[in-house]
Amino acid sequence: MNRLTFKTNCSWHHLSSDWINWAERLAPAAGKINRHMIEAADLPGLAAARKGVPLDVLDLASGVGEPAFSFARALSGMRDVSANMPGIVGHVTASDIVPEMCAGLAARAAEEEIANLSVMPADMENLPFSDGAFDVVSCRFGVMFCENPDRALSESHRVLRVGGRAVFMVWAPLVDNPLFAAMDAVLGNILGIGFDKAGLDPFAFGHIDQSMDRFETAGFGGITATTHSPAGRIPETVAFWKPQMDMLFGNILREASDMEMGAINAAMFEALSPYVEDGHFQVPICFHVLSGTR
Repeated sequence: MNRLTFKTNCSWHHLSSDWINWAERLAPAAGKINRHMIEAADLPGLAAARKGVPLDVLDLASGVGEPAFSFARALSGMRDVSANMPGIVGHVTASDIVPEMCAGLAARAAEEEIANLSVMPADMENLPFSDGAFDVVSCRFGVMFCENPDRALSESHRVLRVGGRAVFMVWAPLVDNPLFAAMDAVLGNILGIGFDKAGLDPFAFGHIDQSMDRFETAGFGGITATTHSPAGRIPETVAFWKPQMDMLFGNILREASDMEMGAINAAMFEALSPYVEDGHFQVPICFHVLSGTR
């Protein structure tokens, strides 16, 4: 196999099975980081401005469910007892450019009985929605993979109502994400493939000032950015890098030999061993949450 032809032979269509495979196991961790997006969206403030009219949320590049599911639950109308606040009601339109992802997402939503969510295939650079159709546009770790990310930002601005808010979660630079740095180096050494050769740039929005400028150019105002660096606690016997590796390079890994896969896992363990403490990996991830209003 010529692994250097990854970009032309692979697209997200070929990775949908990997995303579906890991969806349920990653859901608890996803929920923990999604709360930063929901906080940045300021759903109570938007609900107050809309005077009780149900909110409409568009989630872009939803994959097989996140953060669309988290937003749908936040808009389920459940009363916040701790804050003595009434529940917020709304509907989420989950979208992805890959029909297979959308099918997996719809199946998961039905299984979990999430009623206030619908699914629509959509290209975030050319959204099939009218101007001013949504109160919130959200996107988690998706915009950086667009052919034209700035057009996607402009489209997000277009479909927002006046006063609506866009919330995007993006990776901080590679140097601040040791898991991805190890993955890039290990796959490059063993399989001859990494982010650059795969045509992937997960860290295109890593520099926060430049990313805020891109939001401003797209038309957003009131732009804010926060940075988060959580670190999980995972037993050192768990190959915790496998989900992210599969979801980015799954079709390449399926063609790797058992010997190559053994070498990859051994090299990943060695690269991340400095983050082992008391028998557990504690590897930080670093991301930004960017938001802006129309």
